[in-house]
Amino acid sequence: MAVAFSATGRRVATDLSTGDFAALLAAAMAVSMAYGVTLPLVPGLVERAGVGEVADVDSHTGWITGVYTLALFLFAPAWGALADRIDRRWVLAAGLAGSSAALWALTLPSGMRGLYALRAMAGLMSAAVLPAVFACVVTASAPSRLQRRFAWIASATALGFLLGPALGDGLTGLMRAPALGDAASATLPLDVVAIVGLLAVVSVLGLPPNRARVTLGGARPGDERRIGRSLLLTALVVLAITVAEVGVTLAARRVPPAGPVPVSVYFALCSGVMIAVQFWALPRLERRLGEPRLVVVALAVLSAGLGLLAVSNAGFVTAAAFVLAAAGIGVLIPSLAVRISSAAGARQGWAMGRQAAAANLGQAVGAAATGSLFALAPPLPFLIAGALVAAAAVAAAWEGATRRSP
Repeated sequence: MAVAFSATGRRVATDLSTGDFAALLAAAMAVSMAYGVTLPLVPGLVERAGVGEVADVDSHTGWITGVYTLALFLFAPAWGALADRIDRRWVLAAGLAGSSAALWALTLPSGMRGLYALRAMAGLMSAAVLPAVFACVVTASAPSRLQRRFAWIASATALGFLLGPALGDGLTGLMRAPALGDAASATLPLDVVAIVGLLAVVSVLGLPPNRARVTLGGARPGDERRIGRSLLLTALVVLAITVAEVGVTLAARRVPPAGPVPVSVYFALCSGVMIAVQFWALPRLERRLGEPRLVVVALAVLSAGLGLLAVSNAGFVTAAAFVLAAAGIGVLIPSLAVRISSAAGARQGWAMGRQAAAANLGQAVGAAATGSLFALAPPLPFLIAGALVAAAAVAAAWEGATRRSP
């Protein structure tokens, strides 16, 4: 981070250096790893807490994951608002340290109430990280660099979601030995990711101070409407990808064991395509099409992917559907973040916290709706989500045409 010095002799951020931006990327990746590493471990933790029936284990696993997501939804805006009023490094450090502490607490024996409380606390603390990361980047970046840097943050988050479950499964299998026992195999992944979080704390505390640049004030009415539309699109986009992931997971359970490609392969493909799009394709597409047209195209591509999933939930067609969906998501998440940021003024943390809340709301609604709709008819969740995204693409195209007309 290029720095200057204030009258008091303290460093203040003027532009991000590669090293300092890497520290912020590490913070984003660490918090997403902290979520992902627990996914394959929660059923075992529920069993360790005394739940024996398979149906009860499945039910508690879903609800415990939902408690974490609910805490993110509730507290991300508040953390973002706090990040607009104090040095954002302290918000980042608190969130990362709290997330690590919650992971370590999971390694201790606890009942079901304790397990629910720990996941709620983990969600509360993790909610601080992404709003503060985005706000730090906005405050210390030239506007022309935001699209690329937001894409890198989204990619770091996707990579963390990919590495977390892989680490949880891999280390659990490695440590599952008679001499060590199941307890050691469950706690090692949590210990490793908790240490990653603490290393991220050290890295963000080494950054120069980062505060809102001007006196805080509300957004103008036109900007607030723009933020509102972008938040709605964010919720819809995350709902769509959640429908794809949950729906394919449910479909895989109906296919004979020898038949399907493992669901994890589709998820890895999705993450890989998102990262490739954000690293390489996004800046080129944005220059060629312009941001408004690019958003319309990305919505249309995402809708097409969901439509393919309604036709087939296995094999090449499903892989193609995930490629389309991931390409759309890879464009939309950073593009919508830039839209919100450009309209937020000095209240970057508050705005980014609201986007994080919108994303978690979309994820929660998508997961709940997919289960119910899939039970009625397997293609139904994909068709409904695809139709909603297609309608959003039409609305975005109409809005763009209206703005261009004299």
